[in-house]
Amino acid sequence: MPDFVTEMKKEFTMSEKEENIRYAIGSAAAATAIFAPLGYTWKAVLAALAAETVLTAVYGVSPIRHLTKAA
Repeated sequence: MPDFVTEMKKEFTMSEKEENIRYAIGSAAAATAIFAPLGYTWKAVLAALAAETVLTAVYGVSPIRHLTKAA
């Protein structure tokens, strides 16, 4: 009998390709927030985007899959 928690975790984890894409987006957003001559509001938005994408890549859980499975 398969473990229920393991089966549920497989549904929401991301592939290596999606993980690498999230790392790239997070890195680009962080670099833009640091080096681009933007206002503080845009820097905050980009920093939040960078943090969200990098952290979801690190933990390997896809929030998009959580939203699509909930509907």
